[in-house]
Amino acid sequence: MTAVLLDRDGVINEERPGYVTRWEEFRFLPGALEAMAALQAADMRLAVITNQSAVGRGLLPAETLDDIHERMVTRCAAGGVAIERVFACRHAPWDGCACRKPRPGLLLQAMAALDERPQSCVAIGDSVEDLLAAQAASVPFVLVRTGRGEQAFRHPASRRHPPILVARDLRAAVHVLSARVRTRAAAQAA
Repeated sequence: MTAVLLDRDGVINEERPGYVTRWEEFRFLPGALEAMAALQAADMRLAVITNQSAVGRGLLPAETLDDIHERMVTRCAAGGVAIERVFACRHAPWDGCACRKPRPGLLLQAMAALDERPQSCVAIGDSVEDLLAAQAASVPFVLVRTGRGEQAFRHPASRRHPPILVARDLRAAVHVLSARVRTRAAAQAA
């Protein structure tokens, strides 16, 4: 595993009613920056994959979304975390695009841009849409129970397409994933 494709809302930052429409509304979840730093320390590449239909709905100018993402990436960099790219579907749900999760378009774009294969990636998300997009892109999926994760955990799709891991939050997911990577590396070295 060399790349982690992270959902944004409910995984990196707090899920909120409505939309994050200003940087001042963006709140990192406790432990999220440290978890991403741990992924970087394990030589993982990071990209963010996010539905942002507030743009397509006319509730958020594209430039403001870009500003929020630039500030997020800058704040992450200050914490030692390099997010290589942010991939955002800006379409409204009724647009029928190929990039809006649960369709796999954003994940496919990310893998192409990062030159990664599905089996070298893991997607981490908090929703049924994240799970189904990862499944459609053949990317292993980790469900975190923050954000909308509890609803996704109880959803029938989680039983039909079980995640490779269900974790309390991003920090817990990274702890387990890092241990698995270390175990595989030790086994290959032996």
